[in-house]
Amino acid sequence: MKSIIKSTILVVSMLLTGQALAAFTASDATKLESDASAALARFKSQTTGAEDLLNHAKGILVCPEITKGGFIIGVEGGKCVMQVEGKPVEYYTNRAGKFGLLAGIQWYSLILVFNDQASLDLFRTGKREFEIGADASVAVAKVGASGSLDTTNLKGPIVAFTFGEKGLMGDLSIEGATFKKLLVE
Repeated sequence: MKSIIKSTILVVSMLLTGQALAAFTASDATKLESDASAALARFKSQTTGAEDLLNHAKGILVCPEITKGGFIIGVEGGKCVMQVEGKPVEYYTNRAGKFGLLAGIQWYSLILVFNDQASLDLFRTGKREFEIGADASVAVAKVGASGSLDTTNLKGPIVAFTFGEKGLMGDLSIEGATFKKLLVE
């Protein structure tokens, strides 16, 4: 059991270090923008009412693919693009670590919709990391079986949508996820 935990910690550390050390280039930004546009198009086509919600947003953070995996100790991460008025303005890396009863690997897309300027400004300011759960109240919205939005949480300052889940994972939450601004080199 000790060797499994040590191996898991080593793999998690390597994943986090590799993501932190990799340069983010202009071609990476272009690919991320393309992937984000495709993820937004999928979300709009699968979700009734999404177009109206997104059109009224002050900003939209699109993470086309978050990868999450682990056994007891887990890690997740991906890259995201912030869109303001439909145009990409900044890039972020997303990461989180978890510990507990979890096992598996999963990929999903994440969209954060910023409904007010204050929440968007808080997210975008400074060089510090932004952590969901510590910095902002994020409402997790649900999409019904018919593809329509549950309107209960849509008016919160920040609304999160996860969709396109693939794989099998015993845990799906965004609490504790951090976002750090990426600089294009």
